[in-house]
Amino acid sequence: LVAVLAWLALRPAQPLPPPTPANAPAAQFSAARAGADLTALARTPRPIASSANHQARAWLLERLRAVGLEPQVQRAIVQKNYVDYNANVEATLGVVHNVLVRLPGTAPDRLRPSSLLLVAHIDSDAASLGASGAAPVAALLETLRTLRAGAPLANDVLVLFADGEHVGSLGMQAFAEQHPWAREVALALRFDGAGSGGPLQLYNTLGANGAAIDGWLRAAPEVTGSSLMHEVQQLAPGALRMGALRLLGVPVLQFAHTGRPFGRARELDTPQRFERATLQQMGETMLRLTREFGATRIDPRPGNGHVIFSLPLIGTVHYSGHLVWPLTLLACLLLFGAAWIAMRRSSVPYAALLQAVFIVPSIAVALGFGAWQLWMHVPGLHRAWNPGAPEHARHALLYLGGVCALCAAVFILAQRQLARVTGTAAAALSGLGCLVLVLLLVSWLAPGASFLIVWPVLAALASLAGLHSRRVAAWPAWARLAVLLAGVLPAVLLVLPLLRDSFLVLSPQRMNIPIAMLALVLSASTLLLAQLRRYAARTLLVAGLGSLALAGGARAFDEAPLLRANALVYYKDMPSWDAYWLHPAGELDPWQRALFANLKEPYVFVNVFGWQSPRQWYAWAPRDGLKFPFVRILRNGKAPDRHADFTLVSQNRAPQIRLQVTGARPHRVTMNERVLLDTEAKSLTMVLYGMEDALLHFKISVLSDPIFGVRIEEVIPGLPEQLLPPRPATPVIPLSGQSIAADTLWFY
Repeated sequence: LVAVLAWLALRPAQPLPPPTPANAPAAQFSAARAGADLTALARTPRPIASSANHQARAWLLERLRAVGLEPQVQRAIVQKNYVDYNANVEATLGVVHNVLVRLPGTAPDRLRPSSLLLVAHIDSDAASLGASGAAPVAALLETLRTLRAGAPLANDVLVLFADGEHVGSLGMQAFAEQHPWAREVALALRFDGAGSGGPLQLYNTLGANGAAIDGWLRAAPEVTGSSLMHEVQQLAPGALRMGALRLLGVPVLQFAHTGRPFGRARELDTPQRFERATLQQMGETMLRLTREFGATRIDPRPGNGHVIFSLPLIGTVHYSGHLVWPLTLLACLLLFGAAWIAMRRSSVPYAALLQAVFIVPSIAVALGFGAWQLWMHVPGLHRAWNPGAPEHARHALLYLGGVCALCAAVFILAQRQLARVTGTAAAALSGLGCLVLVLLLVSWLAPGASFLIVWPVLAALASLAGLHSRRVAAWPAWARLAVLLAGVLPAVLLVLPLLRDSFLVLSPQRMNIPIAMLALVLSASTLLLAQLRRYAARTLLVAGLGSLALAGGARAFDEAPLLRANALVYYKDMPSWDAYWLHPAGELDPWQRALFANLKEPYVFVNVFGWQSPRQWYAWAPRDGLKFPFVRILRNGKAPDRHADFTLVSQNRAPQIRLQVTGARPHRVTMNERVLLDTEAKSLTMVLYGMEDALLHFKISVLSDPIFGVRIEEVIPGLPEQLLPPRPATPVIPLSGQSIAADTLWFY
C-alpha cells in the first residue's frame, strides 16, 4: 500500500499540449506564430540602454501596432539603493523605457481599481540571447492578437513590457511609482522563464487572496504550484524574483517555466532550444487567466499569503496563511497529548525519552553529513548528467534514489537499535518532537513551507496517540494497521514529490535539502518502520548500491551550446594611458591563445587592478577603440567640508557607467542635485544606466580628511572588432564581450 501511495505521488505529470500550427484559427493561440516572434526578439542580447535594447523596443512597438493596438512608451528615471550588513551601499540609477498597452473593457464603473495587469520584460543579460525571458513577451503578443479577435472583456486589461528587469527590476519600479495606470491595477499576473522548457507553474505569490487563487484554479487547474518550491528555487542559480510589483500593493501571481534549466550556462538560453510545447501551454494559460479575471470584478485587497500544495487524485490545495500558527499550535498540543497517553500506557521512562531526544537528531545529522561526503568525495557518481540535457532527470533520479535508499537503510538500523534501548514509543515521540521544533521555526521564517511538516506531524501524532489508547487497542489487527498507515499517508503523499522536485532543481549543487525531507518522512514513519524486519534494511541497502552503480556507470554527456558567449574584454585605462585585452583565468582556444601569447598562464594584473584583483589573461591592445571618460574637477574641498565636485560626460554614450569611491566613508552624494546617498556608508558604488552623453555633475562629501579616489568605468556591450586579429568562423553570441573605458580621480 505504501508503494502504491509513493507511485501515485511520484507518477509523471501530464504531457504538455502539442504546439498549434501557424494556420490555426484567429481565436486560437498558436505556438508557431508566437515562436516566430520569439526568434525575432531573441536574436541578440538586449541589456538595458543598449542599442540592441532600443531595436527590440522598436520591433515590439511595430508588432503591437500591426495587431491594431496603440502602445505607449514610458520613459522614466528610477533609483534603487542596496545596503548590506556592513554598510556597503550600491546606488543604482537608470533611465528605463517601458512599453504599455491597454485593452479597454466594457464595465461602466472604472472609478475603483479593477484592471488586470499582465507583465513580462523585454531586456536580457549582456551575454545571453535571453530566450527564456523573451518567450513570455512572444506569448503575450499572440495572446493580445487572440483577445483582439474576440469579444471585449468587462475589465480593462493592461500589459506592461518592462525594461531593466535584469538590473534590479527598474522598469517595474518605474511603472509602480510613476505611471498613472498603476493606481487602476487590482491584480497583476507576471510571466517569467528560468529554463528552456517544462510545464508552466505558479512560481510565487505576493499578497494573494482567496479570490486570486480560486480564479487561477478555475482557469488553469493543470498549472500546479507550491508555496514551498519557490523557497527551493531561490537556492538555485538564476533564481527569479518577484521584483518591484510589490510596490503596487495588490495581489500578484507569478508564473514561470523552469524545465530544461541552464543554470550559469546562459549560452544555452536560445530560441532554437526553447520547447514550443511550453510556449503553447504558456499562451493558452495566459488567455484563460485573462478571460477569467477580465470577466468579473477583481478583489484588489492583498491577503496574508496562501499555503499551496498538490495532492495526488485531488489536485491543488490551498488555505490562508492565517491558519499556519493555529495548525502549529495544534501540533504542539497534540504532541503533549500523545506523549502523556504513550507514557501512561507504555510506561515510557523520562530518562529513555530524553536519551532518544538527543539521539534522533544526531541520526538525521549523520545522514545528511554522510550524503554530503558521498557527494563531495565520489563525484563520479553524479557527473553523468547535465541540468541542460533532456536526459537529466533519469540519471539524477538514479543517484537520488540510491542515496535515499542507503540513508533509509541506515535510519532503520539505527532506529531498531534505539528502540531496543529506549522503546518504540520513546523513539517515535522523540522524532516527532524534533519535527515539532522544526515546525515552529519554519512557521516563523517560511510559513509557506509549513504544510510540508505540519500535516505529516499531525497525522503521525494522531496515529501514535490512537494506537496507545485503550479503545484502539481493542480493535482488530487490520483496523490498527489502518490507523498506522493513516499516520504515514501525508508524509508519503506530500514529501516524496517535493523531495524529487527539489533535487531536480538544485542538482548538481547540493544534497542537504532532499536528505532533510527524507529524514522528515522517516521520522514521521517511525511506528511503521519499527514493524519492519531486518530484510527490509538489507533490501534497501542492496537497492541503493545498485542505483548508485547504475548512476555512476552512465555515460557522461554534455550539451554544447549553439553559440558561445565571448568573455573577452577591451579595457582602456586613463591612469596607465594604455589599452588591454583581458580574459578571465581558464582555458583558451587557439585564437585566444595567440592573442595572449605574451603569457604562459594568467597573472594578477597589479599595474591596473592592484594586488587584490583575480588572476586573468592580459595583453596590450591598440588605444583607439574607445574615448576616455571626459571629466572636469570643479572643486576639491578641504576639511571640515571635505568633498569632491566634478562633472562627467560619456563621449562613448555608454549604456552603463560605474563609479566607486575608495579610501573614504562618504555620507552624502548627489548627481545633478539628485540625492544618491544621505547617510554614512563604509563604501559606495554607483551604477548608472542610459545616461548617454548627458552632463553628470557629482558632489561627494566624505568624513574626516582622507586621500580618496573615485574609479570611473564606462561599460559598453561588444568589442571593437576592427582592432582584433581575424578570428575563425566560430559561432559567438552577438554583442557579447565588453568594452570598458576607465579613469581614476584622486582627491588630496
